[in-house]
Amino acid sequence: MDLNCSKRPFNFNYSTDVETKRLRKTSDEKNSVITRFEHLSNELLYEIFDYLDPYEIYEAFSKLNIRLHNLVIFSSLPLNINLSSKSISTLEHRCRHVIIPNKHRILSLHLNSYVIIRDFFTHCNIDASFNRLESVVLNGLSEYRVMMILFYLNALPRLFSLTIEMQDDSFFSISDIYSIVFRLPHLKFTKISFSEDEESEISIPISINERFSTIEHLVIDHDCNINELTSILSHTPHLRHLISKNLIETEETIKKDVLLKLADLKYVCFDQCNIEFDALEVFIKRICSQLQIWRLKTECKTSYLDGNRWKRLIRRHMPQLREFHFDHRVDNDEMEILPDRESIDQFTSTFWTERQWYFEFKSEAFQYVYSIHPYREKWHDYCEYDRNDIYVNERLLQQRSNNLDIFRRRATTSACRSSISRSQFTIGFYPADFWNLSFIDDMKCSFLQAQFNHLTIQCHETPVDLLIEIIHLFPQLKSLELPSLPLVHVSSLPAETTDMLLLVSITNEITRVKLNKMVEVEQIHFLMNLCPRMQYLEIECVTYVDLENLLGSILMNNSTRVPYLCCLSICAFDAHEKIIEQLNAIIEFERLFDPERAFRGYTIQRIDNRIFLRWKL
Repeated sequence: MDLNCSKRPFNFNYSTDVETKRLRKTSDEKNSVITRFEHLSNELLYEIFDYLDPYEIYEAFSKLNIRLHNLVIFSSLPLNINLSSKSISTLEHRCRHVIIPNKHRILSLHLNSYVIIRDFFTHCNIDASFNRLESVVLNGLSEYRVMMILFYLNALPRLFSLTIEMQDDSFFSISDIYSIVFRLPHLKFTKISFSEDEESEISIPISINERFSTIEHLVIDHDCNINELTSILSHTPHLRHLISKNLIETEETIKKDVLLKLADLKYVCFDQCNIEFDALEVFIKRICSQLQIWRLKTECKTSYLDGNRWKRLIRRHMPQLREFHFDHRVDNDEMEILPDRESIDQFTSTFWTERQWYFEFKSEAFQYVYSIHPYREKWHDYCEYDRNDIYVNERLLQQRSNNLDIFRRRATTSACRSSISRSQFTIGFYPADFWNLSFIDDMKCSFLQAQFNHLTIQCHETPVDLLIEIIHLFPQLKSLELPSLPLVHVSSLPAETTDMLLLVSITNEITRVKLNKMVEVEQIHFLMNLCPRMQYLEIECVTYVDLENLLGSILMNNSTRVPYLCCLSICAFDAHEKIIEQLNAIIEFERLFDPERAFRGYTIQRIDNRIFLRWKL
């Protein structure tokens, strides 16, 4: 049972405040030292009680003395009650001695099982005397109690949030439940859940002079079809935020005569949309002229891959749409379906980029995923960051100025605008028998000259000949991310692979490279040969010895193999000041031998567990 009082906001100066109070008390009471718990101030006791179970507080302290009894029993602090199966054995006692005497203090009530709900309402009735109750959660509600309980809730003067999860084996009318919920006079948030039942049907007729629901945030956590969803929404004209678990097909004709007035609806999320695009389009045209955020997941139905159709729908019927989160999955169990090249081209057109929406195609064993999402900053959009510790040559600087913050915001905005036109190809996990050169042969007809700018490979230790072929397939690449590489020496590669490596190194435009795990510096040598235009290199999981070898390798190759490389990002789990000082010492030692060329005008920046080394070319 969690009868927690509402916590006070966490105050970073709390310890200082307590110390100040202690010193003040010491000043006022020269030699007085508190040695008993019951002598603590009321304020300090309330702070302690915030971290204890209030029912246990009642049992432990209410009978110790009059002061603690009054403190526990007559407090006005709000209570949040959470009754789980662990509370069953003491439920009657809790209701009689804690809940009922303090019902005017209860802010939220969570009943988390069928047995808890049944026994709670045996010992306690909810009525208007619960005058502060704002949130009710009922998990495991049965058809036997549902109507009675909803009738009780109608008396609550401040019920703003209601969550109902019906018991799996219950038989009930979901339409009746919605009808009663919509009549609750102050409700702002509602979530209704129940398991799938093919026989359930939702139809909620509108009565003459009906008072519409006040609900603004609705979560439909069950299957429903378009007609059922329309029936529900016809009662919620104030709706702002809609989440629907699963839209399913219906054999009925889609009703077009129901008028939906949802002028405030800004956010819609369909966790799974299993209807035809035609049906979804009819529905969207009726509700979404003011929509700003739309999340949608679909699968299998190829009509959803028509990027031009999406473009027309959004332009004509969703002019205010700011964020579009779209994921479409295509099952490929037999590994015989090829990606849709036409769809990829349509989803990378200027319509999407001018809205700063980002396309990603993910290919993995047994499925493809086509995604559109708003721009979100990625590792390859590096720019100047707020700096924790900064070395400029030999001097440690502390940079915490507002000017740097302003510069960062401008640089981030610039990076967003410059990279938003890019699209990403992600290769997920494949079985070893599929992860070979035949993968390239199967993909060439779909991806040859495709306009992907970022490549992420999630398969570990991709064979170098396969990696070279993949990069050759995407000449527009600007960034490359790998989890790891096999231990490879360029000099030991077969002649055919070496020739292909030379060709790809000349033609590719990759400027940013990320390797999540470096085992030895030869892996970096291979990446330098593969991506000679590299400007930014990011490496995860390296030790101090690796850093020393890495810096030496960069210095040796900076003017020959990678003449544009000017930024190194390193993830070091012990990236504290001592490591940075050692790194600075390594660089200064190298500069003794070549002061004009070795990391000229360098800076070292620490951001959390990451170290950034930048230098002038």
